[in-house]
Order: sequence, then structure tokens, then C-alpha cells
Amino acid sequence: MPTHTLLWTSGWDSTFRLLQIILVEKEAVQPIYIIDKTRRSLNKELDSIKRIQEKIKELHPEAYLRILPVWYVDDELTIDKEIGKSSQHIKSLTKMGTQHDWIAQFCSNHNLKNIEMCLDKNASISSFTHFLVTNYIETDYRNTKDKELYNCIDVIFKYFSFPIINLSKQEMNIIAKSNNWEEIMILTWFCHKPKRNKPCGKCVPCIAVIQKQMGFRIPVVNRMKGYFKIYFSRKKSNRKLN
Repeated sequence: MPTHTLLWTSGWDSTFRLLQIILVEKEAVQPIYIIDKTRRSLNKELDSIKRIQEKIKELHPEAYLRILPVWYVDDELTIDKEIGKSSQHIKSLTKMGTQHDWIAQFCSNHNLKNIEMCLDKNASISSFTHFLVTNYIETDYRNTKDKELYNCIDVIFKYFSFPIINLSKQEMNIIAKSNNWEEIMILTWFCHKPKRNKPCGKCVPCIAVIQKQMGFRIPVVNRMKGYFKIYFSRKKSNRKLN
């Protein structure tokens, strides 16, 4: 039985992919969770991983056996010169999260390949995902006009595959509902600054969830805070343009 190696954060995208693997493809999965002790949502994410596993075991006991023990990574990572230089160049062109640096370094240290990274489809031209798709994922190196940029991106992203890059969160939600996965997906986590164990509505992931029309995952009061933040942010940007 093939075994997929999956970066699993307990988030919507990676949990959706985990369910695809064990329930649709009926194959095994080796989940990897990289511990960031500075992350305020660390304990919530670890708790969500356990709760998701328990729910899968309850609803799909046979499929649950296809989930290998989670590899919790607590390595002290030092970013090497090549990855650091490539990261710096990419960040001068687009907004890339720092987590990609140390995930790539972890893969390099352990000689890992074809690790599944769950980035969802993003139509926004200004998004990092669009940048990655346009300049790397859907680009043939032989035909690209900017081989230097391709090689730069490859330093960090050569370790990964992107199995759901062509699915939006809404499309995943439709598939999840058609497969009766709602009880599992509702346990996923995303907020970086939880308030009373609930999504805050105002952090970067919460704002992204609202903008991708998945705001139902955030309590109404906190969701309104997110809407206000988006509104005033747009208003501020418009003033600068004028």
C-alpha cells in the first residue's frame, strides 16, 4: 500500500487531503507536524489533531488504521545559506511565510522528497500561491523565461508536491459535504490568536477564511470584528491611492 507523507497542521486543507488519502484513495498516510513553540495556537492545533483522529476512529475505524503515528518534529533548525538566500529573494517579490524556510530546511536535513504541502487555489494575482503556481508549479523549466527565478524557488520547494492546489476551500467544502465529512472538518483549526478557545476573527488566517467565504467557521461576534478589520483596511488603502 502506497504511503503519502503529509504536512498536517489540523487545518482545513491538510485535513481534507488526509481524508482524501484514507477514505477515497484508501492508502496510508504519514502525517508530519512541525512544532513551533512561539506559535500561540500550538496547543490548540495539537488538541485538534487528537480530536480529529478520535472522530475518524469513531466514524471510519478501518480508515483510521491507515493513519500512521504523527511525526511530531521538534528539531532545532538552522537555515542554511542557500535556503536563506533563496527565501530572501522570493520575499522581495511576494509575501511568503517564514514557515516555508524551516519546513524546507527540515526536509533537507532528513533527505525527504515528495512531501505533500496543502496550498489551496487562490485566484488573487497578488497572492503567494498565485506567484508559486505561475512561476514554478505550472512552469516548465525548459520554457520559462526566468530560469534564475525558477531555480531560486526550486531551492525551497523542490521537496514538495501540491495535491490540492487546484481546489478552493469552497470546492473542498462541497466535496466534504458530498462525502459526509462535516463532523470531521468542523474540528479543523486555523486561528493564530485564539480567544477563549475560539477563532479570533482578526488574525491573518481568520481574515483569509472570511475573504474565501468560509466565515461560518468563526463565531458571529468575532467574525464581525474580521469584517470591520477588512473594511477599515480597504478604506485606508483607498485613501493612500487617492
